[in-house]
Amino acid sequence: MSIALSAPVPDAALDAAFAGAGRAAPEAARAFDHLTDLEAEYGFTPLAVEGALPEGLEGTLFRVGPARATLFGVRVLHPFEADGGMLAVRLSGGRAEGAHRLVRSRQLVEELAAGRRLYGSSLSWPTRVLRALQGKERKNVANTSPFVAGGRLFALVESSRPTELDPATLDTRGESDLGGALGPTFSAHPHRVAARKTSYNFGVRYGRTPQLDLYAVDDDGRARSLGAVPLSAPVMLHDFCATRRHLVFFVSPAVIRVGRALLRWGGFDSWVRYEPRRGTEVIVVDIDDVSRVRRFRVDAFFQWHFANAYDDGEDLVVDLVRYPGLGTLGAIGKDTDRPELSSVEGGVLVRHRVRAAREQLVVEDLGGVRGEFPRCDPRVEGERHRVVFLAAEGRADGAQGNAVARVDIGTGAITRANLERHELPSEPVFVPRSPGAPEGDGHVLALVTDVKARKSAVHVWDAAHLDDAPLARVHLPHASPQTFHGTFLPANS
Repeated sequence: MSIALSAPVPDAALDAAFAGAGRAAPEAARAFDHLTDLEAEYGFTPLAVEGALPEGLEGTLFRVGPARATLFGVRVLHPFEADGGMLAVRLSGGRAEGAHRLVRSRQLVEELAAGRRLYGSSLSWPTRVLRALQGKERKNVANTSPFVAGGRLFALVESSRPTELDPATLDTRGESDLGGALGPTFSAHPHRVAARKTSYNFGVRYGRTPQLDLYAVDDDGRARSLGAVPLSAPVMLHDFCATRRHLVFFVSPAVIRVGRALLRWGGFDSWVRYEPRRGTEVIVVDIDDVSRVRRFRVDAFFQWHFANAYDDGEDLVVDLVRYPGLGTLGAIGKDTDRPELSSVEGGVLVRHRVRAAREQLVVEDLGGVRGEFPRCDPRVEGERHRVVFLAAEGRADGAQGNAVARVDIGTGAITRANLERHELPSEPVFVPRSPGAPEGDGHVLALVTDVKARKSAVHVWDAAHLDDAPLARVHLPHASPQTFHGTFLPANS
């Protein structure tokens, strides 16, 4: 299938960066198996639709991920260091158009002007130390998730402030502190509480006394600081969750090795050490009074992502993908068939019941689905939910492969959209059929990249019939870099 592209976004400096023949770091030669670089940017252009897009599915799917690991011939050592890109797919009247742009951080613009890499662990260690001693800040790669509030579009990464983009063109507008409300970092995982029409988030502030900075951003885009909660160690905290009444943190013992991080010694994954003797700390914060905090420790475990949480009387119910340790940090973007990754255990979707008054955390089985990137119906975020979607390992027929799965909590039913082993699904995004439709009635959108054929498409399923073929596939004009997170902005928003 041939798709005509609109002209690439003109940028001679970027063309040079993409084609640069500089020295590639030896450690990066086989750093990633599944991290595809964006080969050329393009503005909004018509996309081929196979099948038929559902009537009423109108809006824009935004997805963010590490879009460019190699600049000027030099490749970073970990996907978390790659420059972020925003993919947008607009759906309207049964047609689709798409665009993919790099996020032009101030640091990337500086590199393009210099004609060489100035940031990242691929630089020589003496160069990194010198830049650290000079107080040069790290690059805001904006490569993890999109966030929409008050009609504004942002690309997020947990180590920096949000980067704003123009939703109509994907042009980068620059880093934002949301009207002065933010500290130095704003996590890549805001969680919206539908009943409050507000998204909540945190940032980890490192220093002599590390702490969680807590934030609220209402649906009109007004941001405010809620206060701070101290941490017992400088940890890597990727995600959290929110209910109507509480913010919930499971602080795993993934401790930043401060000396290595300050000196930028080694790759990103070498800056974090898993210390299971510390246990995982459960922290429950009252949304309306963040000075009211309950905290206790349990046996160590790790999680990347939460599906949802809600209050159940005095308990809190939290669904997430749980791991026994941090082995996956060094496996991101790599083929799990590698011998050195054979011992890395995948994550399992499980339920956690937090009994804060008793300092208990009870784990409940949800069917044993292995996978990642769990999501629920956005209309019930922060409230009791009965359906979770996720990118899953294993097919419904028991064969090796991948899938997009639907887990019905009440019935225990698990439905899978089967994919081949070489087809990699992104985090699924659920779009309700209508504002008043029952929970889980709508469509599931996932970016699927065929690493063998080097093709990508957004697959659209009926959420109630994932085991049927997709209703439509929207074909992208390139093998898309794998994206981490996405959001769907309805046309009437």
